[in-house]
Amino acid sequence: MLALMAEGRTNQSICRSLTLSPKTVETHVRNIFRRLRLPDTGDDHRRVLAVLSYLRS
Repeated sequence: MLALMAEGRTNQSICRSLTLSPKTVETHVRNIFRRLRLPDTGDDHRRVLAVLSYLRS
């Protein structure tokens, strides 16, 4: 999931690629944010921060 996000894919594109429902993809993305300890502060773009974390690993 995070690899697809790193490719710049939207949730809708991820749904099509993995044959998942939008709700399932949203749940996975939310869990990624939680595991990476990226709270929704409104100041940061969590999707970008998650991808940066992926690229650093």
